[in-house]
Amino acid sequence: MRTLRRITILTVGLLVALGALWVELSPPHLEVPPQEVSLPEVVIVNPGRERRKITRLEVRSGRIAWMGEGGIGPRVDAPDPSRPFAPDTSRYAGAYVLPGLIDMHVHQPPDTPLGDVELAALLFLRHGVTSVRDTGSFDGAIFAERRRIDGGEIPGPRIFPCGPILDGDPPFWSGSRVVRTADEGRRAVDELAALHVSCIKVYDRISPEALAGIREAADAHELPVIGHVPHAIPFSAARLDDVQHLTGLVEPGEKLTEARIRGIVTASAALHVAHTPTLVFLDRVARLTDYRQAQMAPEAHLLPRYYREILWNPDNDPRLRGLGAADEASLQETLRNAKRVVKALAEAGVEIHVGTDTMNPFVVPGVSLHQEMWALVDAGLTPEQVWIAATRDAARALRQPTLGMVRLGAPADLLIFREDPTVDLNNLQTLEAVVAAGRLYPREALEEAVARWQTHFANPVYDAISMRLASWLVPPR
Repeated sequence: MRTLRRITILTVGLLVALGALWVELSPPHLEVPPQEVSLPEVVIVNPGRERRKITRLEVRSGRIAWMGEGGIGPRVDAPDPSRPFAPDTSRYAGAYVLPGLIDMHVHQPPDTPLGDVELAALLFLRHGVTSVRDTGSFDGAIFAERRRIDGGEIPGPRIFPCGPILDGDPPFWSGSRVVRTADEGRRAVDELAALHVSCIKVYDRISPEALAGIREAADAHELPVIGHVPHAIPFSAARLDDVQHLTGLVEPGEKLTEARIRGIVTASAALHVAHTPTLVFLDRVARLTDYRQAQMAPEAHLLPRYYREILWNPDNDPRLRGLGAADEASLQETLRNAKRVVKALAEAGVEIHVGTDTMNPFVVPGVSLHQEMWALVDAGLTPEQVWIAATRDAARALRQPTLGMVRLGAPADLLIFREDPTVDLNNLQTLEAVVAAGRLYPREALEEAVARWQTHFANPVYDAISMRLASWLVPPR
């Protein structure tokens, strides 16, 4: 009897300890508001098309239901008590309303009990990113995250996934799906299409035969093929819909001549190839030559310590291991070359997409899209051109023609600014609220949620366990 009592006490004690541990590790949550918003006296801005003042913008069930101007149009009724609570939005009178930003190249963090997926989603919203194209999910968790966001369980951007990366044998990344033949390529695309992906991502080691099968099936499913120009296939033969990182065009250490740039531009225009240059990723790789300094970047502290000390440590990344000060000049030259190519492409009318390549080292969700926008301006685009690329052009590439614009019937992904950021990117800092799928998130609510996360991962229990878990994620040397 005494033994049984001891076992019972130990079991209860263990359950209490596990419960306390679960509470310590459970991430903070931001409440998901209803899909109903009413904005009075705002200026709508559709980049590259229009700026006009309207008397009221109404959102119902996640879509723009009414836009009135000049007092003409149906009367806006008083709030219906039967509807979900609608917040007071009078504070936004006179503000600028723009379509939400679209990050065209992201990788979500791994799905772990630590809740990083929710944190990344929150950081996207905090910086006005209301849609993302996920260009390679190794664990398949991206589909579950899409369901949770679409279902209103957690706040976050719309997700347009490619699914797993398709690569040759052996693949560059161990989590990729190996495709060796045209038949395997067709089968892989058919299976991904059944999961309702928005794109097909190919990588460095795909063979010409496999790519032909992938392209055939992707065309049948009306899915764009994006990714790296494979090593074994010339740029003009690959005929990707969207080339990532200027792969196959701008390489480290390459002397880039004007003739070479003209060739890139001519081929891209003739083949209708878009480019997602991810300049911010190149910039962050260059900064990794001084790893200690890179760790001090303020945005790096928006994520738990194990990112900047373990996952983003170049010594733990086979691509970056051995990177040092001697490499900085070459990497900076690569970045300058990439900007030269981007400027030439834009001047020729080749479509440029705004993407970042989160969660690569020090490429932080949300923040990095602002940094990419600035990099594109530095390359020679105007702020308005960058906004067009990050909204309307991106939506068209995602084959979502009603997304990326503020217009009647469109999905209500909206950003509310006190000053117009298409005139000056410094006005990105005047963001007052984000409307994602018709749900209004005031800036202060998003900032408070981020602050709660920072307090959460500063907890010694969370910090110790997360550092241990992160060390297990690092591949052995």
